[in-house]
Amino acid sequence: MTTQLPSDLMNTLAIDRRQEPALDASAMRFEKNAAPQADTPAGAPNPLAPATLEALLSMRPAAASAPERQEKTAGTTPEVPPQRSALEVLHAQTVKPTACADLDAELLFIHAGTSESTLATTWMRRVFDGARLHHARYQENIKEQILLLTPHVVFIHFDAPVLDLATHLVEQIRTSHPHLPLVAVGRMRNPQCTLAALRAGVQDFLDLDGTSQAAQEAVRELILRTPATVADTGQFAPLTALISARAGTGCSLLASHLALYLQQRLRQHSSAQAVPHSEATETPLDTLLIDLGHPANDCAMYLNCPGDFDFVEAVRNLRRFDRKLTAAALARHAQGLRILALPKGDSSPDIAHSDTDLILLRLRQYFRHVIADLGAVRQSSLAERVALRASQIWIVCEQSVPSVVSTAALLEQLAAQKVDRSNIQLIVNRHDARLELSAEQIAAQLHLPLLATIADRRMVLAQAVNQGQMLDGTLHREPYVQAIDKLTDQLTSQHQLAPVHKAPRGLSRFFQRNPSA
Repeated sequence: MTTQLPSDLMNTLAIDRRQEPALDASAMRFEKNAAPQADTPAGAPNPLAPATLEALLSMRPAAASAPERQEKTAGTTPEVPPQRSALEVLHAQTVKPTACADLDAELLFIHAGTSESTLATTWMRRVFDGARLHHARYQENIKEQILLLTPHVVFIHFDAPVLDLATHLVEQIRTSHPHLPLVAVGRMRNPQCTLAALRAGVQDFLDLDGTSQAAQEAVRELILRTPATVADTGQFAPLTALISARAGTGCSLLASHLALYLQQRLRQHSSAQAVPHSEATETPLDTLLIDLGHPANDCAMYLNCPGDFDFVEAVRNLRRFDRKLTAAALARHAQGLRILALPKGDSSPDIAHSDTDLILLRLRQYFRHVIADLGAVRQSSLAERVALRASQIWIVCEQSVPSVVSTAALLEQLAAQKVDRSNIQLIVNRHDARLELSAEQIAAQLHLPLLATIADRRMVLAQAVNQGQMLDGTLHREPYVQAIDKLTDQLTSQHQLAPVHKAPRGLSRFFQRNPSA
């Protein structure tokens, strides 16, 4: 839920969602407004003037005297110097490794966007330079940010103008994520901020005027004593992405059959559960197929299910994109499968990464499983972003040397985008046992686990597509149907979507059809 700022605080916060003031620009303003030293000639550079906000925050309240600075310039050092210069303090804090340098932690800092927040953000970045620090503002959808980033600790800036907002935000996070550690950031010299944070129920309070070591040790101890299961990833569906390196490998047709068979499986399971009508509006939808392949709308064409509501329009309506709109606006197959494709004629829309992440997260909240057909990747930032957020990636490769070489290049491209290789598995499509290049050899060459081999059934598939149909899932003797059934079984068992029902074959099927025999 997005927290709305009161109208009387808008001028104080000076919040602009489109243009956030850069930290470097803030540092320049501080340097410009800083008073020159008394012994520095006009126009000459000030040796003690802070070059960055980090140096400004590290300065002591009292400046060193002129004789002491002359001694340091001449190379003589007092035996017991009363204090160090700002640059020396900054150097000491920079050289010393942080206590969080060995922690692979995600940290989220929430603030109001004021000038004090800028100082606090810089302080946080300097103190926790060994961890990944993200920041958001009060008026953003913090719940989605937590689901998206899955932070180990959430820091909330308690500043005098926004104490009510900070307190309300702590209450919201404690309700939605009761086990997520919350830490307040502020100045202990302001008792009202400290008291408000403690009353709100935070686990700790970091003093911006305190030492970096104390803050590092407190957060490190908090992370280490927090169980690994505390990181709440939210209740959203797994995302399976199918991708290929070359066009024409049958990736889109494979994704269409997989989504349809999975939908049939989940629909049967949902019907057997007998969900009351009063709770039907709250139960998640079954399966969503996101058609992002090239050319666009191939999956929708195979399923004979065109739609007017596309992926770009879903991003534009992100603010009002709820479950009701999802169920009504998305194209719907006769079996209940929902389809969301790219606009016709636009296979590479310009969509911000943050919008892609949020729309995927929103969709995964409303469905039990999401299948994304990424098709043949042609330097598509959208497809790469979806692959980065996928729970698992199935690469479709043909039984040919050019396809293997292109797939190897695709793996390098995904690695450059920081896609986790452990989530990638290989599917060898259009497999022919008579060829010398076996599926096992291809998997060994690509250093990928072999998930499945699918027999070459181009003639049967082309005949079905030309008739505007998909291969019937009841054709248990069809090799293509058998391969898709195995992939469907793996999805349902791996993600505990529905019990695996094996279709009776041979004499068992005969006796079930003839109970009197």
